[in-house]
Amino acid sequence: MTDTTKEHQITSADLLAELREEQQSFRFLMTALAAIIGMAAVIVAGSVIYFYMQLSGLKQQYAEQTRLNEMNLRIVAGEAGRQRESTQAAIVAIREENEAARRQADLAREIQRADSVSQASGYKENAMQLAQAHFLGNPLNEVTSQVVGLVLRADGTDGELLSTDERLQLQAALEDWGGQNAEAVRGSMTALLENSESLEAQARGAAGLAALEYRAANDSSLGWNRGCSTVVDYVNQASARGLEAPMLLLWKGQCLRKRGDALLAYQAFLKAASMLEGGDFDETLLQAQIAHHGVGTTLVALVASEQLPSGQDSESALQEALAELREAARLRAERGATAVGVAYTEENIGFIHILDEDWQTALDHTKRIDDILPLAWNLTVRNIAAAENEQALRRSDGSREDIRRMEKIQDDTKLVLGLMSCNQIDRPELKRLLPARYSAKVDELSRHCEADAGGSP
Repeated sequence: MTDTTKEHQITSADLLAELREEQQSFRFLMTALAAIIGMAAVIVAGSVIYFYMQLSGLKQQYAEQTRLNEMNLRIVAGEAGRQRESTQAAIVAIREENEAARRQADLAREIQRADSVSQASGYKENAMQLAQAHFLGNPLNEVTSQVVGLVLRADGTDGELLSTDERLQLQAALEDWGGQNAEAVRGSMTALLENSESLEAQARGAAGLAALEYRAANDSSLGWNRGCSTVVDYVNQASARGLEAPMLLLWKGQCLRKRGDALLAYQAFLKAASMLEGGDFDETLLQAQIAHHGVGTTLVALVASEQLPSGQDSESALQEALAELREAARLRAERGATAVGVAYTEENIGFIHILDEDWQTALDHTKRIDDILPLAWNLTVRNIAAAENEQALRRSDGSREDIRRMEKIQDDTKLVLGLMSCNQIDRPELKRLLPARYSAKVDELSRHCEADAGGSP
């Protein structure tokens, strides 16, 4: 009994050793658990940070995409506005033609009663004036085309009424109005210029060719090497032979302006405006609008390039330009243009505010235009005004909120301009309407047009 008892007897030392082993095991388990929890915490924290950054990136991408979509929608809305204005312009042209025909209702009744050569001969001079006017900005209409047709029919096959030159003029006007046989029209005008013995007939031929060339050049955005130089040449030939007409000068001015010859363009526009206001010519709202718009725009370009004629100062020139552009906008609205059409003229006023260094007025003006539709020149002016205003705010310790607002305007305008087609921007002419120090800014805002401008894409 004694030996067995001794074998199973547990001493205090044994208990203490066993307790220590259990404590060590527990500490090991707790340490392992802490390590696992720590690793889990690190993984969770890392996951939170990772997903937060991913979510932030996605949120930023979403915001950028939303902003891009908004800008694209603005451009699409602008294109829709342009289409509406184009449709409205066509409606206005039809209305003007119908009104011109209605004003000649008495003439229409007279024509219907003219049933003999002797009666028709009385309309010869009238027909010649109408045919010439057709190529000088006052196109034939349903009534006046009947006058020309009547005289041509009365001439017969034996040439009882008209000379060769007169017949060419009348036939060309009638065919041109009807949109028939364009080559025959050109041939008739060329024959008048090159083969006629009288300077008057030669001048009419040159004027007719100027009209044809201007249409073609206008379809090519008035490219100087795509017809506009020929327009100026034909206008000069008509003028040298004694024919002066407002529309010839307006075509010449438009082409010279596109080439960058602001002074000669200004002189042409100013002379046309004076002729129209003198009452010696049948003024139309369209011709008056083009004249005033041309005078105002070329004056801006002359001030920007510091090439004003002797005796003129920048301040008075800009005031004159402002008055001319406002008058052009008024005429455009009176003629029936939509707000979009009026904005095409009023956007040029923004250049005056840049030349005046009136940044806040420029921002207010461009905001009003931009609320109608995004226009490349207006957005460029707005970007420049915001940049200049930002610098002014920084120099005067302006509020951070105002500075951020200027930065946002610059970012937004730059983004929209980057989405616009290069023919809307027209970088060369845009530069001519701004001081030279902004040329680099224009290049930056139209970077996507480098290839069109002859640079690398």
